[in-house]
Amino acid sequence: MKAAVYRGNGELSVEDWNGRMPEEKEVQIRVSYCGICGSDIHILQGTEDSRMNLPSVIGHECSGTVWHVGNKVKNVKPGDRVVVWPVKSCKECYACKEGYGHVCQNLKVRGIETDGAFQYAWTLDEEALVRLPDTVSMLHGALAEPLAICCHVVKRGNLKRGDFTVIIGGGPIGIMTALVAKAAGAEVLLSEVNEKRLEKANEMGICTINPIKENLLETVKNHTAGRGADIVFETSGSQPGVDSMVYLPKVHGTVVLVAIYGKPMTVDLKQLYYHEKNIVTARMQEREDMEKAISLLEKRKVNADKIITSVLPLEDIKEGFSKCMDRNGSEVKVMIQCSID
Repeated sequence: MKAAVYRGNGELSVEDWNGRMPEEKEVQIRVSYCGICGSDIHILQGTEDSRMNLPSVIGHECSGTVWHVGNKVKNVKPGDRVVVWPVKSCKECYACKEGYGHVCQNLKVRGIETDGAFQYAWTLDEEALVRLPDTVSMLHGALAEPLAICCHVVKRGNLKRGDFTVIIGGGPIGIMTALVAKAAGAEVLLSEVNEKRLEKANEMGICTINPIKENLLETVKNHTAGRGADIVFETSGSQPGVDSMVYLPKVHGTVVLVAIYGKPMTVDLKQLYYHEKNIVTARMQEREDMEKAISLLEKRKVNADKIITSVLPLEDIKEGFSKCMDRNGSEVKVMIQCSID
């Protein structure tokens, strides 16, 4: 069977890969589609080699069909349509015992610390699977995992209907966070400097601003009678994004840190201190967030066809990575088709 195998030092190739049959509590799925995630790009850039058991198949944003099951599997059967929740917690640490397994102190992410989804058939534990209703296509279902991250960050921000919300950054997570916030009844403004990303967001009905061309802080004040945003989601991972996030919230407003910061950032803490603004962090997603994301897809609260901008066969995965890393902003989510049935 073919798989995209990462061997370290940025080396990725599509080759024959001997998958394994499931053990007692495991399931093997035929992978339909898998999206290229920002973390996959970090892997290809060689920054995550120390986390991995190389060589390894990567990828985790996937949909598929149950193919084979172990003899102690209880909740799924061959033919079931599923998506994968990539959180693999230890269930023994303090975080797990407190109910926060998604930030387990010994957390493993399926597709990074374990083999992943860019292959025809993937064997993994039953606990990872979440059912996908027949009304959601396999292609759209592969959006469930990144969309669940956005459901989680919106939940962490305690967003309420009518909140004025600013999303800093118009990448895939920024755009999907804007869509989840809109679906929850918020008024949304997305800040992004790339004109093609702004165009993509506008096509999805998201109000946007280019902070290079317009004053973001003044725009927010004008929209809120001077009070500031209720919630700010920082998804850009950039120093300019961090610089602006501290000024935008209202008194007792909230900033949610969504991006993964590859290096230390400078934060003007006094802007938070003056008005008792809150900083909240968000990582991964909980199982309920996966279910929420599937519900949004089923109810067509997000336009999956606008989010998915390219679909390529597994053999062309390197082209898919090139599309994702091209900074022209023409791609939102690139999907890889792993099987043809």
